Amino acid sequence: MSQDDKRFATNTARHDQQMTSTLQFFEDTPIADAPCAAEQPQPIALPACHARVVVLASVNGGVGRSTLAAALGSGLQRLGRAVTVLELDPQNALHLHFGLPQDTPGIGRASLCNQPWDHLVQPGFAGCRVLVFGETDLQQQEDLQRWLKQDPDWLAQHLSRLGLSEQDMVIIDTPAGNNVYLHQALHVANSVVVVALADAASLGALEQMQRLLAPYLARPSAPRCHVFVNQLDEGSAFSLDMVEVFKQRLGENALEVIHRDPLISEALAFGEDPLDSEAASMACDDIHGLCQRLDGA
Repeated sequence: MSQDDKRFATNTARHDQQMTSTLQFFEDTPIADAPCAAEQPQPIALPACHARVVVLASVNGGVGRSTLAAALGSGLQRLGRAVTVLELDPQNALHLHFGLPQDTPGIGRASLCNQPWDHLVQPGFAGCRVLVFGETDLQQQEDLQRWLKQDPDWLAQHLSRLGLSEQDMVIIDTPAGNNVYLHQALHVANSVVVVALADAASLGALEQMQRLLAPYLARPSAPRCHVFVNQLDEGSAFSLDMVEVFKQRLGENALEVIHRDPLISEALAFGEDPLDSEAASMACDDIHGLCQRLDGA
């Protein structure tokens, strides 16, 4: 495990006596309680999945995970990887990012019917493949979550049946917070991308995410962890101040940013590839940089 991962897996919050009162206020932002010991993941023997698995995670919602998942699918595919973007979120929003119909069949209902996933694959950007969660009602969601709590191998088994090779990459979009879908994904993760915004809510949730990931980062084959502040507005002094607080918590080199870019939002609105634009874009450059790091990890 790298030094950055070790720093992230431990409680690195420090109180600098020279901080301004504004920054000190955010250092004191309360966080949610950590999951109890009974909820912590236990080592399990998983079916073989030869592909490299990248998990997008966040404690709070609205940080742009699904948008980033779609962009990473395109960017990594352009680097020569065979990419599958997998949605593990019952909100079923990923189809919007790829311009797919709302009623696109997904893994939720298929799993409840004990059906394989290979027939659910949809075409994505730049030749990548997409597996959406699909439409489910509340009862189906409750039934599936109950099943997943009893079967920690669920995701690993389905991935092993997709026939993925070592040249394949799987990008997993998980729901916000501490939930069974995230833990299923973390059991098979090679890399974890923690997505945050430059705001108090993301900062307040940072330590909770650290504690949630700590058991996985302590394993002998620990996933690499990347922390990104998404949609950074460099014209906002407040946002820049928040980035500095994040760096104080994590270390100067443990945080990276993806800049705010209206072209990304416009691509989402039309279900188009956000990396297709020929216009200069800091956000696209940031995403390409993240793709290169994930590809070489």
